[in-house]
Amino acid sequence: MSVSDPDSGRDPRHARGSAGGAALATLALVVGVALQIVAAVDAARSISDPSAQQVAGLALPAPDALAAPTNTALLLSCLALQAVGALCIALGSVRLLPPRYRHPRHSPLAYLWLFSFALPFGGLLCTLGAFALAAALPRTERNRPIDLIYEPEFVANLMGTVSYGRGARLKAELQNAEASTSFRMTALLAMQSMPVRTVSPLLQSMLADPLDDIRLLAYGILDSREKQLTQRILAERAKLDGKGQPAAVGDAWRLANKTLAELYGELIYENLVTGDVYRNAAEQADAYARAALEADPDDAALWRLRGRLALDAQDCDAAQALLQRAIDRGFPRERMLPYLAETAYVRRDFARVRQLLAQIDARSALPTLQPVLAYWHAGADTRAAAASAATPPTTAPTASST
Repeated sequence: MSVSDPDSGRDPRHARGSAGGAALATLALVVGVALQIVAAVDAARSISDPSAQQVAGLALPAPDALAAPTNTALLLSCLALQAVGALCIALGSVRLLPPRYRHPRHSPLAYLWLFSFALPFGGLLCTLGAFALAAALPRTERNRPIDLIYEPEFVANLMGTVSYGRGARLKAELQNAEASTSFRMTALLAMQSMPVRTVSPLLQSMLADPLDDIRLLAYGILDSREKQLTQRILAERAKLDGKGQPAAVGDAWRLANKTLAELYGELIYENLVTGDVYRNAAEQADAYARAALEADPDDAALWRLRGRLALDAQDCDAAQALLQRAIDRGFPRERMLPYLAETAYVRRDFARVRQLLAQIDARSALPTLQPVLAYWHAGADTRAAAASAATPPTTAPTASST
């Protein structure tokens, strides 16, 4: 059984092993330096050999016949001692390295051996200097834990809470007929960054403005957005018609129908179509949604789209059935309650409206829905107070009555 040190929290055997390893590393360094010193001393005992100078044409005494073999053997022995000494220095240096630098094991050993072999004494000095510099510099936390962070998902029910800065002020400035033309033009240009759904009614009203510049610019903004959606519609319809490309089949056919239904619905949602064009867009959206639902009846978003189209057409029975079908297919009921309440309102079933709106949490509702909830909740509270005042208080049962 191992006994841990209460002060350091480490196993004493581990501490002794580290100390022994450091001692062996120091001994290896000392042996390596000693071998390099011996190699240097042996190199100094070489015999002078002027044969190279004589080949160059210099007049020198004849070289010793034993000089070349002796020097060659001495050089080989010095290189061998230098290689063994460099190996000892590399082994000791690797042992002194921090654990995170020892892997892979062969790479630092080969590098330090080559460094010490090529630079006798200098390689060791540089290595020790690097150790001292690393110990003096502040440590950074490199091995930090890695967490997996997913991209945030788009939450549709929070879209109404986004602030667009000077939106309300821009609308007031644009509707001010007494303001200068350049001032109103600037306000109209600044509104291009706002959602088309928000500014589309105002832009539609600007089409009747007495100033030509205002009318043309408003028409250009609306026409640009409508052309974007129309181009996408034509591209998706080409997939179904097979014009210029193979006709879509299977899942691609279903996806093309779903996209077309959503694009036609976007034309209606952004108030870009009116009159006969609106009715045609609604019919096209419902037709493509029907086709996509034939391939995938569990698509709750398309059931919701069809329910909204039926509600816009004042077909309350169809809207009620389609919206309920979307809920049954997994669409959140909380997001469907305003549409169900509107269906009940069109039917003049105000009790049902009050019941459905009471299920909506006012704190998480969209800002555009807040006044509606406040109105219906206030009415319910007033009627509840009046009913409680008209009802006589009940008395608790007595012992005799039981």
